[in-house]
Amino acid sequence: MADLKAKINLKTKGDEAYIPVKQLMVTLKWSTNVDLDLMAFYKTKDGRKGGIFTDQLGGSLGSLNDFPYIQHTGDEGVGEAGGDKQEVLRIAKLDDIAELYIVTLNYTDASRKLDSAFNKYDGGIVIMDDKGESFSVPLNSAEKGTAALIARIDNTSPMGPKLINENRIMSLDTFVSTVPAGDLLIK
Repeated sequence: MADLKAKINLKTKGDEAYIPVKQLMVTLKWSTNVDLDLMAFYKTKDGRKGGIFTDQLGGSLGSLNDFPYIQHTGDEGVGEAGGDKQEVLRIAKLDDIAELYIVTLNYTDASRKLDSAFNKYDGGIVIMDDKGESFSVPLNSAEKGTAALIARIDNTSPMGPKLINENRIMSLDTFVSTVPAGDLLIK
């Protein structure tokens, strides 16, 4: 089983917690025989949209030194081998970001045009801040699809960024039409 130990666990869809943001590390962990791909899509406070995801899917791995100050460390799980796997996003700052969508694509099933329940992949995300505080969101929806909006960071409140468990499973078409800049995945 993927280890999602964290100080704060947002177990249920809709659970939320305010998170400090100086630097964040988002880690998708899973252990089953599937190729999951971690992605981040964003909408800025001035309306721009974009995404950070593996270049193997046609995306950009991003940079911590340039906008949007998010970097993907690369693709894992290629070849669908079992064992402990993880993909990591590093976030240096969210100053200009209004909303950040943390998504995973089931590349294995998407490439075969199959829908699967994400709760069978024994995974989820852990978000750790620069002080070592951690928040987890298990990937536990039994709905079927090829993409999962695991969590969202809402950075529109004066109270600070809020992490929200979404666990919304969808088809690739629904993902592209509902997640800001989701269409970057099919270009």
